[in-house]
Amino acid sequence: MNNVQKTPIPKRIRKARIATFLGFMMIGAMMYIWSTGVSVFRTQLGFTGELGDANFGLIALGVGVGSAAGALLVGRLLDTFGAKPVITVCALAYPLSIIPLGFVSGFWFAMSFGVLLGLLRGALDTALNAHGVQVERFYQRSIMSGFHAFYSLGGFLLGMACSWLTGFYTDSVKVPFTVLGIAMLIVGCIFSRWLLGKHDVPDASSDDWQSDAQSADEIGKGPSTKTLLVMIALGALLLGSMMGENAIADWGQEYIRRQFSTSTSTAGMAVSIFVGAAFIGRLFGDRLAAAFGNAQVVFACGTVCVLGMTITIVGGTAVTGILGFALFGLGLSCIAPLMISAAGRRDPQHAGRNIGIVNCIGFSGMLVGPAAITVIVSHFGLDSLMFFPLIMLGLLATFGPLLMKAPKIDKREKQSATANTSA
Repeated sequence: MNNVQKTPIPKRIRKARIATFLGFMMIGAMMYIWSTGVSVFRTQLGFTGELGDANFGLIALGVGVGSAAGALLVGRLLDTFGAKPVITVCALAYPLSIIPLGFVSGFWFAMSFGVLLGLLRGALDTALNAHGVQVERFYQRSIMSGFHAFYSLGGFLLGMACSWLTGFYTDSVKVPFTVLGIAMLIVGCIFSRWLLGKHDVPDASSDDWQSDAQSADEIGKGPSTKTLLVMIALGALLLGSMMGENAIADWGQEYIRRQFSTSTSTAGMAVSIFVGAAFIGRLFGDRLAAAFGNAQVVFACGTVCVLGMTITIVGGTAVTGILGFALFGLGLSCIAPLMISAAGRRDPQHAGRNIGIVNCIGFSGMLVGPAAITVIVSHFGLDSLMFFPLIMLGLLATFGPLLMKAPKIDKREKQSATANTSA
């Protein structure tokens, strides 16, 4: 733990870090405002019961498609204009985009605004991750896990608030979505003022901490095919992580209840413990990364995930199931932030594009995951469900660290490339 560098940080950089915390908190809040308002939203549209599943499923699909498209399309804008203008626009438009969903009454309007909601969500997520990498360069250590921890915190707080409001407004989400959307708009107006501009970067002499994440043929050059292939591979592994998380979020409660003959409240507690473990893991992820390195922490996290799923599958009791879920959440907590951090640091000049590629493929887990899980449950039974995240996280633990490492750069080559870039 003594490897954490004690570098003097200017006040404007500290404010930029706080802005990134608040931005991630907004993303989590907006995500769970939507999730906890879904039942009333379906009532508002008349999509209740099994007959409404198909129509609502298409709207949810539209949100997922929009998220993947937003994550991919925003990359070039980030590299051209920097994160600040992109985040500012998205931080104002994203909270406003949920308000019309409280007033719609038809399928196609709901689908259109659902796609818009997803588009802005994917764009803001990618932009904030790119800004987080930019802030990291001043701190000269990984701080991405802490940012993602605030995603979980925002989701918990605003999800509880939306749940409370929907208890009073059971026929329409007009009031919950409007009130909470305006609240998030105010938050966006505050933190967008503290963001770093495109040219706010540390001196090259103080940026040596990134050398283990860059390869020599990328310094001072344009995007390379090698980098593109690595980003696609990282995205595929992140896809496995997100699909594993979706398996717990969508089916975890049902799995614990039916496999171990427990009550609904006990099964729900297992999922809550999973989310809480993920939040706690992200609080300590940056310290572990500073002490041992991003690649080593990702390997350890993947191993803990595999151990957790193994305990859940072979334990045979509700206690071992809950313990396994807790270990799975703890292991899963740091994987996404550290992999995204590595993607952004591999080629800082094209961080937006690289993070956009990884995020786009990762967000496609919102599309592929539910379909794959449904096929597994339908053909092999619910008892086979947890083999899916076990296999996906096993692959991630094996190949993730290999993709995050790169040959170190000779100092003379780096100095020459830096001089050429400055010239």
